[in-house]
Amino acid sequence: MTTTATSCGATNRPRLIVVSYLAHAPFAPRGIRTRELVVPLLQNWSVELVAGSAVPAANSRRSQDGRSFVRRTLHLTHSSILLDRFEPWSVRRFFSWRPQAAGALLIGFPFSPIAYAARRLAAVRIPYVVDIGDPWVLTAERPVVRNLARVRAKRAEHRLWAGASGVVVTTQAQAQSLGELFPKLPMLVRPNGLPLENEARLQADVQRRKSHSGSVLRLVHFGDLSSARLDIVPFLTSLDRAGVWEQVEFHQYGSDWTGKLSETGAVRAVFHEPRAWEEIIRIASNYDLAIVVGNRDWKQLPSKAVAYLQLPVPRLAVVGDAETDALANYVKDKAAWLTLNAGANDAARQIEGHLSRRWSVGDLTPPVTESWERISEDVADFVYGVLRTDGDARRS
Repeated sequence: MTTTATSCGATNRPRLIVVSYLAHAPFAPRGIRTRELVVPLLQNWSVELVAGSAVPAANSRRSQDGRSFVRRTLHLTHSSILLDRFEPWSVRRFFSWRPQAAGALLIGFPFSPIAYAARRLAAVRIPYVVDIGDPWVLTAERPVVRNLARVRAKRAEHRLWAGASGVVVTTQAQAQSLGELFPKLPMLVRPNGLPLENEARLQADVQRRKSHSGSVLRLVHFGDLSSARLDIVPFLTSLDRAGVWEQVEFHQYGSDWTGKLSETGAVRAVFHEPRAWEEIIRIASNYDLAIVVGNRDWKQLPSKAVAYLQLPVPRLAVVGDAETDALANYVKDKAAWLTLNAGANDAARQIEGHLSRRWSVGDLTPPVTESWERISEDVADFVYGVLRTDGDARRS
């Protein structure tokens, strides 16, 4: 992969380096976040972006039967030796890097690019803030790396936080876990945001929504399914066995890297290619309920939970523990959401009751507090305050 670097903004402003490998990936949550954050950052900084090349979307039909032997072998190598599969790129990109800036913002996942960048920045005393969406190894419930890779990752992550001037995370649980290890590290909790909704368009989407047939339950999931998520198949099977509907359909827009959807039995699994989000909002009207599958690590918030606030249909969060899970905590004060434990015995009846309600446009309208404009300005203000304070301290 190659790297692109762009400079934006007035030349008399201090330079800020933004390292985000997925900045140009059209559908990646970290890519979207990067592009949104750059906008308010340009008010105070001249921004240099360091990123990988655009990442093509995965083919959902090719992926639905699970990894091939070659992919499994490569995954074993990555998880046992390398920090992640992006480490070769990180080594090439940052080996001879000579950064010159007043500060930096490091956005991950993936982790190896920000770990290698942080090491070079610390060497030349450039303060940096880390914006990270998921736990790596020090605070992760189930680290994805093992053996030598885990030892290397722990060392790299400890160095990353020890040299940071501040951190932005997406859940309070992540902040608490990280704060126990680095109590003096300034922290901000801000998940992803979403564009301010066009109320007239939302009204049209709600009116276009197909009425629930009663005999067929049409569920939809937008985004990839991976081993980081809960296994949704037992939950789907329980819905079918409840006998409330003649048919349960699960429509998957994206890749099933687990291969588990081939084991749904009587539940009809239908695969679709990924779509642009504007098209997804329209597509959602064809379904009864949009599902967010929670993470195995209860501290993680699936970023699609924020994006689902734009959908003109009611939503369902399937979690491991409705009391502690970050996803459950995020949606508990938001309308049109139903939260269920993955092993709930009465899931079918609760879903039936949820669908019987008449959800208004107001119920389905995302709150202003979750807009990208509000989120990105909060992050930009935090980055500016932390970096200028730390930079002044280092110079003095």
